[in-house]
Amino acid sequence: MPAERREKVLEVRNLCAGAMVRNVSFDIYAGEIVGIAGLMGAGRTETTRAVFGVDSKDSGEVILKGEPLRIRGPADAIKAGLVLVPEDRKKDGLCLKLSIKENISLPNLDILSGPMSIINRKKEKAMAEKSVRDLRIRTDSVEKDAKSLSGGNQQKVVGGKWLARDSKVILFDEPTRGVDVGAKVDIYNLMNQLKQQGIGVLFVSSELPEILGFSDRIIVMCDGRVTGELSREEATQDKIMEYATMFESKIG
Repeated sequence: MPAERREKVLEVRNLCAGAMVRNVSFDIYAGEIVGIAGLMGAGRTETTRAVFGVDSKDSGEVILKGEPLRIRGPADAIKAGLVLVPEDRKKDGLCLKLSIKENISLPNLDILSGPMSIINRKKEKAMAEKSVRDLRIRTDSVEKDAKSLSGGNQQKVVGGKWLARDSKVILFDEPTRGVDVGAKVDIYNLMNQLKQQGIGVLFVSSELPEILGFSDRIIVMCDGRVTGELSREEATQDKIMEYATMFESKIG
């Protein structure tokens, strides 16, 4: 069923960042899953990176729950409650030589540390074990290195880092790429769980059946611009491809 429109949690207004993000605008509501579709080179990944602060923006605004954000880097976005599960989990999402526990705690040291900036090890372990349980990460210990996990379980660890925070919006870039069918189902369940908690979810996927089957709303990009927006009811593969190939009549 389509998500009920609730509070607007994220507004992106006229975002420009380099050659691949040109005047991009969209909204995300609480408890809504929005998919971004488009061909390779459409600017989908670049948009998520600019919103999150990995790449600096040239102009435009990112507004979270009505408050304009000054994002100078990912740390500012994370602190505000806007987080990203990146496309390349091994390069950008994990420290493969660190344990599951350390990967989950690393971006959460601010909530795990006491007044003297000493990490509460009991709280750290409890946080990791809860993520393992909730996301069904297949491991016999949170002390195992992340590199020992399968691709699907590595992706769950990346997602697990953000469940411990009071995140308002989670961006997923190709969340099911390179994982098996069972892990895909777990990742879909994770996104649905976030939706039920009232978190806004934006995900990029190159798989049209995934976009069509899982999105409450679909944003289509072509050549760095938004060229269309479709509700779940009106979206079809043909309609998405029509917007995804509008090289000569881009809007937005």
